[in-house]
Amino acid sequence: MTQARETRPQPAAGAEIGSLIGGAFGLVFLIVDSASFSTLGRILVLVMGIAAFAAIAFFAMRSLGRMKRAQISSANSAEGQDEVSPGRAVPFGRSYWIIVGVEALALFGGTRLLSGLGHPELGVAWVAFVVGTHFYALGHVFKLNRFHILATVVTLCGIAGFIAFFASIPAFIPILGGIIPGFVLLAFGLWALVAVDER
Repeated sequence: MTQARETRPQPAAGAEIGSLIGGAFGLVFLIVDSASFSTLGRILVLVMGIAAFAAIAFFAMRSLGRMKRAQISSANSAEGQDEVSPGRAVPFGRSYWIIVGVEALALFGGTRLLSGLGHPELGVAWVAFVVGTHFYALGHVFKLNRFHILATVVTLCGIAGFIAFFASIPAFIPILGGIIPGFVLLAFGLWALVAVDER
């Protein structure tokens, strides 16, 4: 029984915090970009988004609780030994914060530029594009190939938002550049908490 517990696959390091962050941003996407929807449409979007984020929070908290209990159990069984059993360290180091800083500058600068050019509606597509591309860098830092999938999907959503603008269908910009990426972020947040069998 002990052997089965030790070989049980675990989520990627930092998956809990990362999923909460990604899910929160996904929910923000839905809240902001559903503002132009009908009342019923917005309620449906928000109910689904809140339910997905609640699921992320539940699984993340449960996983963190299990990890904490495992660390306490390991510490108790060590009985004062100097060697500490390896844990899943959260990989939010300097590289992560550099990427986040560059992302924030790009978001702020790009949206201000687009507003200055008289096209603030393109800010939605720009945000999706920047958020998507920054996952390529995070995928490299965290060594998670799934981030490259997330990056591609969200980046393409941003590009689709720009295409909608040039195709003279601006009503689709918040859907393509905001609602879809929001649900994608929530879905990937849930996926990240699923134990991956690395065999």
